[in-house]
Amino acid sequence: MALNEKQCTLGGECSISGISLHTGLNTEITIKPAPENTGFHLCRSDVEGKPGAKAFGKNVVNVQRATTILCGDKPVHTVEHVFAALYGSGVDNCIIEMNNPEPPILDGSSRTFSDKIREVGVIEQTACREYCVITEPIFVEQGDSKLVIVPSENDEYKISCTVSYDTSPMGTQYLSLPITYETFYEELSKARTFAEDYEVIKMLMKQKLIMGASLDNANMIKDGAIISKEGVRYPTELVRHKMLDIVGDLSLIGRRLVGHIIAVKPGHPINVALAQKIIETFDYN
Repeated sequence: MALNEKQCTLGGECSISGISLHTGLNTEITIKPAPENTGFHLCRSDVEGKPGAKAFGKNVVNVQRATTILCGDKPVHTVEHVFAALYGSGVDNCIIEMNNPEPPILDGSSRTFSDKIREVGVIEQTACREYCVITEPIFVEQGDSKLVIVPSENDEYKISCTVSYDTSPMGTQYLSLPITYETFYEELSKARTFAEDYEVIKMLMKQKLIMGASLDNANMIKDGAIISKEGVRYPTELVRHKMLDIVGDLSLIGRRLVGHIIAVKPGHPINVALAQKIIETFDYN
């Protein structure tokens, strides 16, 4: 990675609509070009005054089941797949407008968002990118979940991730990849979200959560089998989706990341905790 690249935004607007995962509402999201140094700016177009907020680690208010940011006093949640597609496509600045609290889940991956971004293109701006270059290890731990980011070779962003699910026939999975525009698109963007505990699924539904969940947008692991409409997209789809989530959650640093993330059983809480610790370590605002 060259550390003197220019910031980029979208070449035009793109809109996507569909059912959202937790609320079950039909949502339209429109991603628009934005000026230099905007970052990813969220906006609730359905609320008077269109309140907004920057997608930044300090603005995260909840990480249970998804990553939630407040726009004024209105939440926007389950945004990590959108952020992953934007970061993985090389976008630095954009406006993300939504007419509901949650973007459409689509097929449970980032692929449709990535394809829409490719359709309108990504264009260079004048200002140089800002980078977060890791020079010393930064470590977070929550139960049996562990994340550490260490200096990387060749000024690259890399993720090495291990997941293990006793109930899954896919067992323990490990993958290590440099995160580039092409590796994100080809190796991660199609990996779908999944649920590995059927009892938890029933509990969440009783709590009026995952109201939009179906086999159209998630894989389910039950009784040692993976239930999916089309079968697995990658032999290691579980770990790839966890890596996709890391890309989305770590974009909350607000800079291009140069470092090697080593993750064991990651999830949104620990991903965001690492992003926030990096922000604190470097005193970013």
